[in-house]
Amino acid sequence: MEQTILYGKPVADAIRRQLKEKFAGRDLTLATFLVGDNPAAKVYKRSLLKTAASLGVKTRDVELPEETTQEEAEIRLRELSEDPAITGILPLMPLPRHISKLDLIQQLDPEKDMDCVHPMNSGRLYLGITPWGPCTPRACMAILDHYDVPLEGSNVAMVGYGEVVGRPLTLMLMGRYATVTVCRSRTKNLPAITRQADVIISAVGKPGLITEDMIKEGAAVIDVGINSVEGKLVGDVPEAAKQAKASAYTPVPGGVGVVSNLMVMETLTRSF
Repeated sequence: MEQTILYGKPVADAIRRQLKEKFAGRDLTLATFLVGDNPAAKVYKRSLLKTAASLGVKTRDVELPEETTQEEAEIRLRELSEDPAITGILPLMPLPRHISKLDLIQQLDPEKDMDCVHPMNSGRLYLGITPWGPCTPRACMAILDHYDVPLEGSNVAMVGYGEVVGRPLTLMLMGRYATVTVCRSRTKNLPAITRQADVIISAVGKPGLITEDMIKEGAAVIDVGINSVEGKLVGDVPEAAKQAKASAYTPVPGGVGVVSNLMVMETLTRSF
């Protein structure tokens, strides 16, 4: 069986070349907004700021302490939204437990929302009237398109239905005429579903969730999971399982995550 490793770098490089042309001569500023000290969010933020700098995009880094009140967080996010120098804003998740995400996000200008977290943008995505979905699902679609993985008429098992990846990605896949079966934590006999899938997408964040016997021979596997096991980054699907059964698969690391940052940058083009 011929096998294709769906590396993120070629996809990211192609997008980067396009963005450099589009950004030339423009004054763009991306703001990151973080409340608390979540380690994963900080790692993501550093990577994002580095990507922005490489494309000539200015950045503003707003980081508030864990004990920041709801009112204080809302005031700071509203100030960013009202600042004409700011092109786009990326609120980083997760938020501290005492902060209401919905109330906070209401202070975000929908036109500066870089990750489709504002209810107005989520509604537009649901109605199919905007291409600006969340960045990680768009990264998955960009990889599938770059490597010509067929979607129309394909059976897709979407494992995970979180608001960041699973839900919006399901909508995007159905918009491309895929037949999508959404699998959740209480789905009965998950292996029976995944074995029928032409494409398996896992976005749960549970290492070893999809085992070799759950993959149909020749299926494509998009592994969105990022997990730390004994100091190493691994996905939801063991690399050995992908190598044994998949005709195409994203590695972890080196797959979807490489493209997600460029999707944030691409969203800045919405302003022009």
